[in-house]
Amino acid sequence: MTVTTAVAVLPSRVAGWATRRDLARTSLTGIELGCALCAAVWFSAGTSLAALAGGAALAGGYLSRRVGRQLTVGAFDGWLAGACALAGELAVYAALAVGALAVQGGFWPLDTSQSGPLGSPWKLATSAAVLLALREVVQLARPGPAAAGTGRPGSAGFLTLASQLPAFPAGERALVITGTALFAGPRFTLLVLTCWGAVALAWAVIVGPPSHRQPARPGAPAAGPAGQAASRDDGPIARLAGRLVHGQLVPLPPAVAGLVATVLLAWLGLGDLAGPVLLTPVAAMLLAAPGSAHPHTGPLDWLAPAIIQAGQYIYLAALGFARGVPGPVTFALIGLVALRQLDVAWQAWHPRPGPGPRRGLGWEGRMLAAGIGAVFGIATFSYLALAVYLGWLLSTGTLGSWFALRSRPVPGPAPTS
Repeated sequence: MTVTTAVAVLPSRVAGWATRRDLARTSLTGIELGCALCAAVWFSAGTSLAALAGGAALAGGYLSRRVGRQLTVGAFDGWLAGACALAGELAVYAALAVGALAVQGGFWPLDTSQSGPLGSPWKLATSAAVLLALREVVQLARPGPAAAGTGRPGSAGFLTLASQLPAFPAGERALVITGTALFAGPRFTLLVLTCWGAVALAWAVIVGPPSHRQPARPGAPAAGPAGQAASRDDGPIARLAGRLVHGQLVPLPPAVAGLVATVLLAWLGLGDLAGPVLLTPVAAMLLAAPGSAHPHTGPLDWLAPAIIQAGQYIYLAALGFARGVPGPVTFALIGLVALRQLDVAWQAWHPRPGPGPRRGLGWEGRMLAAGIGAVFGIATFSYLALAVYLGWLLSTGTLGSWFALRSRPVPGPAPTS
């Protein structure tokens, strides 16, 4: 049996075994998350032997994910699988940063001063996390068929697998993480994840995922409160700005302008700014706020939520590292924002019966809170407060609403990574 045949056949056979034993999709998701957390513990040591053990745990988690795709999935099961997969991979990225500092000999949890020739591990881990989070949302929001394709990976052999390499799916990421951590160390692993992640994000925007990875959706996005517009995660300020223009402002050009201004300011360095000037990127991103009431029905309007999220991530990361916020705190905030954005995007495409999702601060509220904290010299406190707030929002409003839906499952897609 060839490798490509094994990749295609083994999950189907294990899925049949799981079905015969009534193994639930949520159980497989729990196994996948547990394997990812075990892998994170191993990778945090930073040694070659630990990397080998971590790679074995990642392989077990990936097999659980592939088997889960073969089983019937409801909206809750699909959301839980996607959220746990993202959380587990973010934990691995954080562990790689810890392992890189442990090998370097620094005070591994909080030492962000030792950048090394390949860059600071926490900055690399945060960059890789941002690119992964954006790719997840782009794959969910990109226009595609209302039902997932039936193609099987590996059915066309090596050429089919090779054609998927630019998309950097989960299996390839597990192999890259294991191989580079084993032979080149965790810092180089984070560098590869960042560079290849940028290529994969561009691939997802331009080409999209392969047909068998295209997320299923119940239909075309609804205008206004559902679909693309709802996946922006607008807060009260953005919603007010949208009401003032009555949805007449197209969403994409202002979002692009805000992102460009934010990137330029972050490139020039937020550490050299002081006082209210630190809020300049927030003001630039607020150009996208009036587009909140637009139905997002243009051919490229599906990009607006991802562009807004990119501006939010870049500002939070650049501000945190420039103002001395510990790397783990900045990474944790970025990870929690990524989970929140994935949840909002999922709910936008799969609206639940009953009360809608808890709105929260929104992207502009989070940027303002972080920026105001930096203006008053309490950036670390504001980041910790935002992390606690997002953790509370995810653990109460999000989980509570999904568990309420658990008894009323509706068809939903499998995770796309």
